[in-house]
Amino acid sequence: MGNTQRFLAGVWVACAVACAAPPEVRFLSFAEVQDALTAFNRTEDAAAWDAWVRTQDRDVRARTDRGVEDSISNLILRGTSFTALPRVESAESATTSAGELVGAARARVRAAAAALAHPGTNERLLFACDFLSLRGVQPKETEAFLAANLVRFSQEQRGYQEKLSLAHKGSDPHEERFIWSTLFDQRGLSVDTSLLPNYALEDTLRAMLRKGALAPDSVRSIAVIGPGLDFADKRDGYDFYPLQTIQPFAVMEAVARLGLGKLDGLRLVTLDLNPAVNAHLQRAAKQARAGESYVLQLPLNGAGDWTPQAVAYWEHFGELIGSPAPSLAAPKGLSVRAVAIRPKYVASIEPLNLDVVAQVADGSGFDLVVATNILVYYDRFQQALAMAAIARMMNPGGAFLSNTVLPTQRPAALEYLGRRNVSYSASGSYGDDVVAYRRR
Repeated sequence: MGNTQRFLAGVWVACAVACAAPPEVRFLSFAEVQDALTAFNRTEDAAAWDAWVRTQDRDVRARTDRGVEDSISNLILRGTSFTALPRVESAESATTSAGELVGAARARVRAAAAALAHPGTNERLLFACDFLSLRGVQPKETEAFLAANLVRFSQEQRGYQEKLSLAHKGSDPHEERFIWSTLFDQRGLSVDTSLLPNYALEDTLRAMLRKGALAPDSVRSIAVIGPGLDFADKRDGYDFYPLQTIQPFAVMEAVARLGLGKLDGLRLVTLDLNPAVNAHLQRAAKQARAGESYVLQLPLNGAGDWTPQAVAYWEHFGELIGSPAPSLAAPKGLSVRAVAIRPKYVASIEPLNLDVVAQVADGSGFDLVVATNILVYYDRFQQALAMAAIARMMNPGGAFLSNTVLPTQRPAALEYLGRRNVSYSASGSYGDDVVAYRRR
């Protein structure tokens, strides 16, 4: 069990007791993955598979600690809650070619170490303090640990960018998409999230409805894989608001806005192996049952070039499931909307501890499954296993959407419907490719 898991195990247990029993989670069986094993020339037999899938689950879950380290580095580079120093806008620029921190990054490391010595009520700093304590990092070692971790993180980011640059210069666009789709298969599992991928999901669902690939009032049960927790996202890294999750509410609202389902009685299950995410959602649901709204702070960078459609999505997000709330003071150049999600919608979310590349939940019956910025953390075989698990948990006619281009070696039960490009920027430099499948 990783440090993050030990840190939040008590919270998870306490929350789970207060909720209804979740669906039964089990490992994928040998029979359920035979097509994937054959397609990828794997040699495991039934006995070997039983051991392999459990080792796979253990190894994947162990990557959550590295994901926390990455999030802490993002916080150091861009956070504004613990220092007034200028932000370092990209991880790659935090180090020299010789692998040493540049002056601006070194100064922010010192500021972060000083803040961690006296975190006060800063939620992110308190989380980082507990994490470092479980790692056995002594207070006098904090700055050195943060610096070394930031160097490692910066060098990895530089490697990713170089890999993408080489792929972009090549003549095969399929190869470039392949590189993108498995880019982080060795990286720590991050908990970060942001608003715009949900705009891409809603845009794609609208197109599917228009083309008849989905029918009105056909969605009653939804699964969100890897809902995320906004600690310090990789693109912007804002931290002037409390930790929050966005996607469960975004998908819920998209289904209602498009007439794909009715809010009342809509079931939404989150599938995540990260205890921090599960504990946050359990805690939010418990507070909602006591009548407390869930307030989301939604920043928009005025210096960016969001498309009018993306801005409109930001302007109207939450209006069906919440009401306007006071926004927090934001760094210069940001516009912020705040939305208080109504308690009944928060309380309806069911967090489930599940590793989608190794496990399934029997009797799920999902009509819509979404997975954004999560399957990119796995290799092609793992992605194929995830698709087998997802298909197993879907109802016939249900839809599965992801912003990762997935293997052609997919379960026969999943019909590929196509890929839709959704741009977030007027220049076309920033967006998502959403791939859509239907359960036969």
